[in-house]
Amino acid sequence: MKNIKKVFNALISILIVAVISVTLIPSINAAPKNPTINREKGVMVSYIGENYKWAKFKTSDGKVAYCMDLSKKWPEKTTNVSLVKEGDAGLTYILQNGYPYKTIKGNGEQDRFITQAAVWWYLSDTGQTDKLSSDFTTDAADPYGIRSYIQKLVSEAKNAKANAKSSLDVNVSNSNMNLSSDGNYFVSEEIAPTLTGASTYKVSVSGAPSGTVVTDTKGNKKDTFNAGDKFIVKIPANALAQSTTIKVKVSATGNATSYIYQPTDTSYQRLVTLYTDELSKEVSLTAKVDKPKVCVDYVIVGDVKPDPNLTDPTPGRSCYDKGTSYNQEKELTTRQENCKFNGWYTKEDLTGKWVDGTALNNNMTLYGAWDCGTVINVPNTASKLSLTILGVGLLIIASGVAVVIYRDKKMKANK
Repeated sequence: MKNIKKVFNALISILIVAVISVTLIPSINAAPKNPTINREKGVMVSYIGENYKWAKFKTSDGKVAYCMDLSKKWPEKTTNVSLVKEGDAGLTYILQNGYPYKTIKGNGEQDRFITQAAVWWYLSDTGQTDKLSSDFTTDAADPYGIRSYIQKLVSEAKNAKANAKSSLDVNVSNSNMNLSSDGNYFVSEEIAPTLTGASTYKVSVSGAPSGTVVTDTKGNKKDTFNAGDKFIVKIPANALAQSTTIKVKVSATGNATSYIYQPTDTSYQRLVTLYTDELSKEVSLTAKVDKPKVCVDYVIVGDVKPDPNLTDPTPGRSCYDKGTSYNQEKELTTRQENCKFNGWYTKEDLTGKWVDGTALNNNMTLYGAWDCGTVINVPNTASKLSLTILGVGLLIIASGVAVVIYRDKKMKANK
């Protein structure tokens, strides 16, 4: 039996590791597989010679794309394409340092022309497309001084090294959040994401109660951190009525990579564009509440709104152990210049004044109002109906009195 138990425990351990391994795989959103390429209106002006006017392209998600095959025709106005492979380090370098990501000469149209020319020149020199003519590389007029910028970009591309593959990992050794020493927060362990190809990361939280914060290790609230920094998640203890699991998402922008797309009709040119790896990873954290809790929500009603500069903050919700003898006067203090706080009530029409010392056994809402010498309008249709009935009753009584007086006068006149 002991051996069976050991084998069972080992299998469970392997299963847990397997589950953790699956849940810890980060997602990488980079290039789409089958976008649409759109040809823009107009052409790039020929800044070298007179015959080099080229079409302009963008992907369906707005990325500038460049043609790759000198001897083939331009793609149609709208062309469906498929991702075939990543571009090499040189292509990635040209796109990263060309239009629209970098300024070359300070003129957008010229910068786009330089980038397209550099793509063809680089591919020509590295045997990936037909040979670029000497007319373009040497002989044709260059009135705008464009050629030297193209040559520089191509030369640097030939020496470029491939970017490291972007990656993001977030390991949480203990997903249970511990109660802080002052009892105010459930606090996660210090979490340190591991990044490659990114200098910063962001943290967001979902499924968490109001007041949940992300901080650095010194307690400063923030949502963006440098690579290597650790972060902590805190949940207000008084906002939890029961054990709660929240989702923590870590995201980062990684390295850029060039991607090559092929039209279905291979007589059209391939196109290359640049995408940046968007990394994300989600982990779960759990705050465990040992005792059953009930929560009190606080709402101010009426037209008089307390001045936040003069009024102590009123929490939107506070939670306590079920059965707690609750004294709201000790829990909340309020003040308002030239005004009087009328206290807390169990009903929205400001009836059922809360009695201190009553045990909390169910979730509830307490309603409060200020008296600043003005009428407090509360949503009480029953009271309005009572006033209406009273008004009608007084009108009937007044009418009856008038009838009696009239009859009395008439009878005297007849005598």
